[in-house]
Amino acid sequence: MRILIAIISLVVLGACVTIVPGTSRETDVLAHFGTPAEQRQLPDGGRVLEFPRSPLGHENWRVTLAADGTVRAVEQLLDEPHFARLKPGMTKSEVRLELGRPAESETQIYPNLNEEVWTWRYLEPQRRMFFNAHFDQKTGKLKYTSRTEESYLPINDMGT
Repeated sequence: MRILIAIISLVVLGACVTIVPGTSRETDVLAHFGTPAEQRQLPDGGRVLEFPRSPLGHENWRVTLAADGTVRAVEQLLDEPHFARLKPGMTKSEVRLELGRPAESETQIYPNLNEEVWTWRYLEPQRRMFFNAHFDQKTGKLKYTSRTEESYLPINDMGT
């Protein structure tokens, strides 16, 4: 029985990969996050890998790799410091660079308001939230941001 517990422990611990900037490699990142949804080359030969967990996830991860494949940085993009960097007048590309890819199913056009709204799900303590970026439909520039609480109707309240 002890041998079985030891084997199970090794398998479980082996599946847990911690990404440590300066030490971890691209293979560690891929083992932890899977295939990146997007990647782009940096001028110095490094790369940026993006791992959005949308449409229903509450995280967008960005991993920056050095040219030799060593991890330089790991960032969770859906947090207060990243939200605070958004300013009216930013382009869609600038917002996307800051927060990562929005949930495509949560991008809406509101012609009467002249707005295109991109939405990301994120977590606050004890609450599931939506962070919304409102763009002027004609200029493509950020007008303002907003937040709304994500609410779910429990199955028992649906008459089932």
